[in-house]
Amino acid sequence: MISLRIATLDISRGARGRPGAPWHSLSDLVSFAYLVRLSKKHEIETSKLLDCIHHAWVAGESSFDNVSIKRRQMTEDYGVFLITRDEQIMAQLKLTSRILRYLKEVDIGSLRFEGYSPTERSESEPGDLMIKDLCVDTKRFNLEAKIVEKSTPRIVLSRWGKEFVLSTVTIEDESGRMKLPLWNDHIDMFSVGDTIRIENARVKMFQGELQISVDKLTRLLSGTEQQ
Repeated sequence: MISLRIATLDISRGARGRPGAPWHSLSDLVSFAYLVRLSKKHEIETSKLLDCIHHAWVAGESSFDNVSIKRRQMTEDYGVFLITRDEQIMAQLKLTSRILRYLKEVDIGSLRFEGYSPTERSESEPGDLMIKDLCVDTKRFNLEAKIVEKSTPRIVLSRWGKEFVLSTVTIEDESGRMKLPLWNDHIDMFSVGDTIRIENARVKMFQGELQISVDKLTRLLSGTEQQ
C-alpha cells in the first residue's frame, strides 16, 4: 500500500508544517494521494486518470480505455465523481475545486511518493496458469485453452449509452471450463475449435460466476499467431 506522505518535502509541506501549494489543506493532499493509489491498484496510468477526472469536471463525463468517469454533483467548491471500469464501480469520491484545477497542471513524473513510482509495475510478469488455478484472488496471468462454445454476438449499452458488440465464449483446458467475453474486433478473430492464448488477463466475478476479464493490457492470440 502507498503511504499517503509524499517523500518530496517541499511539495508536501509549507511553512510551519502546513501543506504547501497546491496542497491548501491536508484533505487535499490525502485526496490526491488516494487518486495515485487508486491508479496503482487498478494498473491505470496515473496521468490519464487525472486528465479524465478533470475533463469530467468540465464536461460532465469522460472516459479512456475501459474506464469511465461521471460527474454526479458540482458546486463552486467541490465535485463528486463516480469512477467505473468495465461498468464495475472503482470509487466514488469528492474533490475540491482546488484539486480539480491542479489535475490539469500536475506533472506526475516530478512527484515522488513513498513506495510508489509512476512508471513501476506493481506486480511481476504474469505466469502461465490453468483454469483450475484461477480464483477471485488471482492477479495477472496467462492461459491457453480451446474454444468449445461461442454465443451469437449482441449489442450491449454501457451506462453512458455507448454501444459495444459482445460475444461470450466458453474455453476449456484439461483442468476445466471458463467463460471469456470477446468485445468488438476480437469477436471475428476466433471460432469454436480454435486454440486461444490469453496473456496478462484478470479474473472477475460476473453474475455470481467467475470469468476471465480482458482489458487494455491483455493480449489475445490465435494458434496461428503463436507459431
